[in-house]
Amino acid sequence: MIRPLHPLIYFRRNPARVAPLVFVIMLAVMLVACVVTIVDSIRLTIYTLYGYNRYLTGLTPRNALDIPSDQVERIRKLPQLGALYPAHSYQVLIKTIFGKMPFPIFGLSPEGRQMLLERSHVRLIAGRMPREGQPEAAISDDVARNLKVPLGGVLANPNSLDDYTPVPIRLVGLLHGPVWLGITSKSEVDKTSPYSFIGYLAFAPNASPNAQRALDRAIERAVDHTQVRVWRFADLVHETESALSNLYLILNLAIGIIVFAIAFVCGLLANIYFSQRLPEVAMLAAIGYHRGFLLRRALGEVCLYCACGWILGGLLTIGTLWVIRAVFLAPKGLLLDIFDPTAFMFTLPLPLTIALFALATIAFRLASLDPVSIIERR
Repeated sequence: MIRPLHPLIYFRRNPARVAPLVFVIMLAVMLVACVVTIVDSIRLTIYTLYGYNRYLTGLTPRNALDIPSDQVERIRKLPQLGALYPAHSYQVLIKTIFGKMPFPIFGLSPEGRQMLLERSHVRLIAGRMPREGQPEAAISDDVARNLKVPLGGVLANPNSLDDYTPVPIRLVGLLHGPVWLGITSKSEVDKTSPYSFIGYLAFAPNASPNAQRALDRAIERAVDHTQVRVWRFADLVHETESALSNLYLILNLAIGIIVFAIAFVCGLLANIYFSQRLPEVAMLAAIGYHRGFLLRRALGEVCLYCACGWILGGLLTIGTLWVIRAVFLAPKGLLLDIFDPTAFMFTLPLPLTIALFALATIAFRLASLDPVSIIERR
């Protein structure tokens, strides 16, 4: 049995007064979480599109079509190196939420393709692997949806401005995994693209992230950076976060304005509802209940409707984002994490600020409360 003065009693007896507050908080949580999730999809897309870089170290020549042999020998002598495969690649452009981005189709030997798939935890789910020496490729299923290319269709065409291939490349296999990949035959790229640069993919002796990071650092120290560009996952993270820093600054300012406005509105509503209950509060004060108890009771009520609004807002956010992803984004191969923890962290200031603002207004009213005057209707 609930105590007569339990904060939940007001909810049960006055749902029409509590519902608007909960509804406002719920909509505010959904607004903030949806905006943050959509913005955060930029980071998710980059880390999925180029996430293979965490499992390897990429090497490309600078001011030349090939990496000098002495630089390659330096890398081969490193004790941190497990395998080194030459890569001669094609490239296509895929559509993302923030514009077109280059997607490499790595031309590798059969051993190199197998190593890349194993380290990246990517597997073939449909079709077959490209044959050696044939203009064929296998790409991630999301990329195929993004490009609207069916299995057996032409993936890249020399007549397209978004494709950088001298011959039509046919899609023969679909891949699936935590990152996006595209693979083809190196001998085919060597034959059709003799004037495009040749790089290397370096793998650590084992799949340990620490081993790969150690290889990153060893190669970074070993090569001449005027001749070789080193592509490390740490650099990708740094460049991504640096590029998004201003965007997140603007986002933080916008969320701060939203939080202040919603907190102000909810604080006013809480104050209005409290004013309507002044006779009840005055009676409790007159029969001996301390103002501290009354304030704690009001705090319990505020915390309850803030918690209800935040939970319902979170559920509404998940449902809304699920519909957006299923109807608008997934068919186009675009990414959205409906359970993005960053988005829900951004919503935490909402209930906290609302509770503090409402509590401050109620505490001010309690400090000047004269129960006798209210009871006597003076």
